Parts: sequence; structure tokens; C-alpha cells
Amino acid sequence: MSSMDDERRDRYYIEAGAEDKRLTDRLAAIRAREDAKSISTREAADQRIAAMEQHLDAVRELRRKHFGDGDEQ
Repeated sequence: MSSMDDERRDRYYIEAGAEDKRLTDRLAAIRAREDAKSISTREAADQRIAAMEQHLDAVRELRRKHFGDGDEQ
């Protein structure tokens, strides 16, 4: 593996880690609102689903950005 590949992989993991932190923070905020009874259990579930879907989209975009779409193989 080349130095360029190592750098690209390292950047991906740093950015993916930041996305993971954003997801963790969003889920904690949703849980806090649910615990405070400012949103219902159903609303909290819907918000968690949306947060996780957005997280998956962001991570997929990072993979595409750093590693391509897989067609170049």
C-alpha cells in the first residue's frame, strides 16, 4: 500500500469518526428531549431513525469521496 493510500484511509477514518461523534451527540440530544417529556417515545424513535439514516448517507458519501464508487476496479 502506498503512502497516498495510507493518507486517504487515515483521512477517511478521521472524518468517519467525526460523523460517529455527530451521531452520538444527536442521539444523546434526542434521548434528553424524550427523558424531559418534550417529545413522545414515537417522536424520539422517528428522530433516531432519521439521524441514523443521515449518518449512513454521510458515511457512504465519505467512502465515495475517499475510495471512489468501486467502478474503477
